[in-house]
Amino acid sequence: MTSPAPLDRITAQDWALAVIGVTFTLASLLILTHDVKTGLLTLPFFSVCAVHAVGVIVRKRRTQRQVAVKATVVGGVPIRPSRLRMALLAGAVLAIGATQLAFGPRHHGLMMGIGGLLTVLGIALLGAVALGRLPSGHVQFDPAGITFAQRDGTAQVPWDAITRLARSEMSDNPMVLIDVDADAVVISPPGECGRWFQRMGRSRGRLGADFVIMTGAYGIDAPVLLAALQRYAAEPGARQELARVPRLPG
Repeated sequence: MTSPAPLDRITAQDWALAVIGVTFTLASLLILTHDVKTGLLTLPFFSVCAVHAVGVIVRKRRTQRQVAVKATVVGGVPIRPSRLRMALLAGAVLAIGATQLAFGPRHHGLMMGIGGLLTVLGIALLGAVALGRLPSGHVQFDPAGITFAQRDGTAQVPWDAITRLARSEMSDNPMVLIDVDADAVVISPPGECGRWFQRMGRSRGRLGADFVIMTGAYGIDAPVLLAALQRYAAEPGARQELARVPRLPG
C-alpha cells in the first residue's frame, strides 16, 4: 500500500483538535443539564469546532481511499459554490455571536463586542445568501479552457496557457492552484483587464497562484479535480469530453 500524500496524512494535530472539539461539545451538553446559561454559551462554539475537526479527518480518509483510473469533471456548464455551505457557515457565525450576546457576562465588554460583531456579520451573510449575492461567481470547464466568472466579467484560461497545477491548503481548506501565461488569458469584457490582472496579483501574493479553486466550496475533492485538470492540460484529445451535451428536442 502506498503512503498517502503529505496533504492527506491525518496528523496528531488533526486527532487532537477532533478530540478536544468533541470532548468540549459533550461537556457543554452535560453542563446544560444543570446550568443552561453556561451550556448554551459554550455549545455553539465547541460544536462548530468539533464538526470542522471531524470533517477534516473524514475528508482525508476519503481522499486516501480514492484511486482515480480516469479523472473527469463536468464540462460545458457553470459550476457554482454551494449556497447551503455558505448558509451553514453564516448560521454558525450568527449562533456563536447571538449566544455570546444573550448569555455572556454583561461586565465583559470585549466578549459583548465580539458577540455583537459576530451577530451582525452572521445576519449580513445570511441576508447576502438569501438575496443571491453570496456565494458569487462560478467556474466552467470547456474544450477551449477554464473560465473563471465574477459579476464584473470572465477570464478564460486556455488549457495550453496553464504553466503549473498543484494542490495546497489554507486553514485546512483544500484548494487547487493554477498558474498561467497571463498574456494568453482572455478577459471579457476587455475593459475589465486591469481589474482581473489585479485580482490575479492578489491571488499570487496571498495564496501562491494566479487562480485558486477552493474545492470544498464546490463539493469537489481536490485530488480528483487536480488529476482531471492535469489530464486535460496534457492531453488535448481528452478536452472534447468537456463539450456541452446537446439538449434533446422536447
